[in-house]
Amino acid sequence: MVPAIVLLAFQLPQVLLQSTRPLLASVLSLGASVLLLVAAPFFQGGMIGMADEALEGRSSLGTFVAAGKAHYVQILIAYLLLLVVNMILGVVFFFAGFVALLFGLAELGALPVVVLGGVAAIVALIYLVFLFFLQFYAQAIVIDGETALDGLKRSYRVVRSNLLATIGYMLAAVVGGGLVGLFVGGLSMLATPEAAELGLPVLSTGGLIAAGAVATLISSVVSAFLLVYSVSFYRLVTQ
Repeated sequence: MVPAIVLLAFQLPQVLLQSTRPLLASVLSLGASVLLLVAAPFFQGGMIGMADEALEGRSSLGTFVAAGKAHYVQILIAYLLLLVVNMILGVVFFFAGFVALLFGLAELGALPVVVLGGVAAIVALIYLVFLFFLQFYAQAIVIDGETALDGLKRSYRVVRSNLLATIGYMLAAVVGGGLVGLFVGGLSMLATPEAAELGLPVLSTGGLIAAGAVATLISSVVSAFLLVYSVSFYRLVTQ
């Protein structure tokens, strides 16, 4: 849980400042996003290394640091490759949806809107399938010692060979994580400037800190659990 708490704590200041200093919160959010882009591969590799070791007995923060350093470059390369593909698919999805909206507003006929809406839906489906098959690239890099490209290929082969099991794993992870995410999202809404407009209680500074701490703690527990779950599932279907 310790690395998960540290990682999520990066996002806590901008959440607490949303209701009092939204401009500063936006600046901090941008800075935290850049920092997370650089630090995420280290945390991901380190936590997977810890989870893999913990499934055999005990683990330590020393393992976290060692695994994070050893696999940082390869996870970063794979992460950037996925980011590029995500950006391309995102641009296509946005363009198709935006043009469909323009056609609809201009009342130029239903056919162009349906076609462009279909394109956007297909792109969204491709994106989901893309994430589904490549979700275990970091596990392949850390546990199997693969390179970035080989880790992506390994993830695809593992999911393809264990399709039904992976669907079951994803349903459990998405449902469990989604329910907790709704609760944490509700707590986060208390720190937004729109809280009063939505009929939510306006918290004092102490209340905001307490709500942020609770949200961070719950998110850390769930994040750590889901990561160990993913490593356990990967080991199960590859060994």
